[in-house]
Amino acid sequence: MRLLFVIIYCFLANIVLGQTTELPAISHSAFTAAVPDVGKDKEALVLIEVGRSSLEVVESEKALLVVHDYKARIKILKKEGVEQANFEIPLYAFGKAFEKIIEIKGTTYNLNDNRITETEMTSKAIFLDKVSPFLHLARFTLPQVEEGSIIDISYRILSPDILNFRSWQFQQDIPKLSSSYTAIMPATYLYQVSLRGPYPLKDTKREILWEYFLLNGVRNDCSKITYLMDNIPAFEEEEYMLAPKNYKSAINFELEQYYSTNGSKVRVTKAWSDVDRELLTEKSFGGQLKKEDVFTKILPLLLKDKNSSVDKARAIYSYIQKNIKWNEVYGKNTQYGIKESLEQHQGNVADINLALIAALHAAEIPAYPILVSTRQNGIPNNLHPVISDFNYVIAGAEIDGKIILLDATDPFLPFGELPLRCVNDRGRIIYSKKSSEWIPLVNEQPSLVNVTIVGKIDSAENIVGKLCISYKGLDALRKRNEIRAFNTEEEYLEDIEVKLPNMHLKNGSISDLYNTDGFLTEEFDMELPLHDYLRHSVLSVNPIFLNRVEKNPFNLNERLYQVDLGAQRQMIHNVIIEIPERYQVKQLPKDLHMKLPEEAARYSYKAVVDNNRLVFKQAISLNKAIYSVDEYFHLKEFYSRIIQQQNQELELQKMR
Repeated sequence: MRLLFVIIYCFLANIVLGQTTELPAISHSAFTAAVPDVGKDKEALVLIEVGRSSLEVVESEKALLVVHDYKARIKILKKEGVEQANFEIPLYAFGKAFEKIIEIKGTTYNLNDNRITETEMTSKAIFLDKVSPFLHLARFTLPQVEEGSIIDISYRILSPDILNFRSWQFQQDIPKLSSSYTAIMPATYLYQVSLRGPYPLKDTKREILWEYFLLNGVRNDCSKITYLMDNIPAFEEEEYMLAPKNYKSAINFELEQYYSTNGSKVRVTKAWSDVDRELLTEKSFGGQLKKEDVFTKILPLLLKDKNSSVDKARAIYSYIQKNIKWNEVYGKNTQYGIKESLEQHQGNVADINLALIAALHAAEIPAYPILVSTRQNGIPNNLHPVISDFNYVIAGAEIDGKIILLDATDPFLPFGELPLRCVNDRGRIIYSKKSSEWIPLVNEQPSLVNVTIVGKIDSAENIVGKLCISYKGLDALRKRNEIRAFNTEEEYLEDIEVKLPNMHLKNGSISDLYNTDGFLTEEFDMELPLHDYLRHSVLSVNPIFLNRVEKNPFNLNERLYQVDLGAQRQMIHNVIIEIPERYQVKQLPKDLHMKLPEEAARYSYKAVVDNNRLVFKQAISLNKAIYSVDEYFHLKEFYSRIIQQQNQELELQKMR
């Protein structure tokens, strides 16, 4: 749910605004009251949370700053909730100035022998961790916190970024009984305010502070708005989701325009045409796309005997993959530049993918940069350009009228596929001769794992034979990088053999590790002892020896955000086992075939015995990369039935 509205504010100076509302005094009832429904079975509960942001002249800093006051009271409901007494407050850099945190206070209240005791946090418990040139973390832990404790915290942040107010997070990882946020902003500033998330505001209070401040001899008005939400459930993360901040209930402020002290209007929010022009004229972005001459000497040999555009693009893509190693640094602007990155054989994301685009240009293949916000960075704003939303750039090659998405940062990434980190709703493709536009970030290649076992039960009651596992798509990329993390393939294979103690593997081999367009395949000689499965002359064996679904990845009673797999997925098992004449089939697992509405997913499980051979096949097909909120219950039930089905066993009666 998204609520948009525009608020006009006034400029504020030469005044210090009042503090955030004080928290009420602690009473016995705070300890003894029944836990409200929103906090049932949770480790902790925010009883009350109050925030307030305003522009203030801070005398100690001799500057006009955004001042953010925060106060909260939290009740620890379970032993695990003690972790909620550990705090990390981010402080960001703006130009040469950093945000500051002051007036940090913390108090722990406990009820002992019907008497409330309180313990104050000392300054020795507060630490400032300088994480990077752009981020500091204020860390502190409240004392004497245990199950049943109530803690109060408060602090003030001074921010030099007077054009922006902090977002307010109504929803976090523990539930909240009440959360309110007050914003006091200048009437000469025009903000877009958006409420994100599934929960509505309980109340919004608006107030005009007439002639509140004296500025340049003129009294100015201000707007004061308070947003209130209550009974806010904890945000519960689950597998296959994008960044949590896309879904948590929060209120965001984005400055659209303001009036300067001389009365002139300054527009902050730009049109995409303005952003396109700025990007294409930046030395570290558009300037790099013009460096086609860097590849003049390389291309003739590289493209020899390559006639089609797609073959040429593949050759160029492979060359960039092999010749510029990614230094694990994100960015939409180059760190070193194309020429230097090629010379030193390393660079950031932009160094690599802008080099790819320039090389494609040199080969007369149309190609364009595509701005991306990575999966954990959040979905970019689609209403107007917010260039800081993007932290990555990929390439889009136009071949036969189709845009092929390319990212050359990973040597194991096939041509035309994206790593999971880039599969995040949409990107912005920047053309040179027309306006930019949104483009879906999708992987068309399904991700596949295929397990095949062919063997027989020998005289020593072992299944002996061959194990073959094939991978494609995102699963192949994951597995190739898993193998690359070892010094040698042999070390990896030895590790696999150790990790499967119940299945004795030897003579392992890997095929097509570097042929990323093909299947990655692992093969082993296999021996699976069955003695432990033999009871009273009956051998009970589960035919799914590997990659069984042990746990349902979907366990929420209600999931208010979509399931995003990154690609369609298939998981296949094929098992053929010769059964010796000394055994007779007592019971086969029951077959099951099911599908979700509109073929969104399919499952098949079938076991037959033919000429003393068990032939078993299972296939899980998730035919969509993204499942909506409305499909969640069906998907959850789908996996529940798969788990039940996979618990079945084949029973063989040993003949006397």
